[in-house]
Amino acid sequence: MKLKRMGVINITPNSFSDGGEFFTSDSISQRLNFLKKFDVIDIGAESTAPMNASIAWESEWERWQMILPFLKDLTIPISADTYHPETIFKLLKHWQDEKFKSRLIWNDVSGKFDASVLEFLKSKNDYIFCHNLAPSRELSGRHMDYLAAEINLTDYFKPHLHPQVIFDPCLGFSKTYQQNWDIISDFERLQSEFTATRWMIGFSRKSFLKNKFAVEDREELDRLHADEVAKIIKTARGEVWIRTHRPELIA
Repeated sequence: MKLKRMGVINITPNSFSDGGEFFTSDSISQRLNFLKKFDVIDIGAESTAPMNASIAWESEWERWQMILPFLKDLTIPISADTYHPETIFKLLKHWQDEKFKSRLIWNDVSGKFDASVLEFLKSKNDYIFCHNLAPSRELSGRHMDYLAAEINLTDYFKPHLHPQVIFDPCLGFSKTYQQNWDIISDFERLQSEFTATRWMIGFSRKSFLKNKFAVEDREELDRLHADEVAKIIKTARGEVWIRTHRPELIA
């Protein structure tokens, strides 16, 4: 099994996990210097927590201006966590115009494998396809309003097999507490339904993790998350990316 650790930085004022922590040049620089020793850096400029209002892509793009100057010379792949096609294509153009050294990945929580995704794949960059039942990109952040009694991830992902596509069950999105844990327990079987497919798993600091252990302390929660991830990767196969706020805890 090939493990890749994806470290997170949110340049937002209101992300549930680290909002406001990386909203200055110094804090951004320090965080990037720490994360560049791992495998991938995931950058988000809009919180998709259900309690937060969505923002226009123009506002999201404005937030990206804080971090772009620090990214040009990095060689580690950069994942852009956005459901706005306008933002990803602005980033793609910026990467090309400024001759950035890193690969750009689109981490798209919308669950919409649409024309914008097909256009992005022409760039030969990787795309992370997430399970989200919200009916439109604009409603991506309202995902908890759209639940299903049963979730069949095999049927959901199978039509979108592609060498550049990474599948993400998107834990915490459009899922009940029990459905999240069922997916984690069933991950080995889910992987067995596919061959030569890459996966991403991300539930660092998610509420269903916090609720299971009745833990509020962030340090303890991060350690418990690492313990749960260790159980997953023990039986995982192929290439698995772990998206986490504390990549140093994932072995």
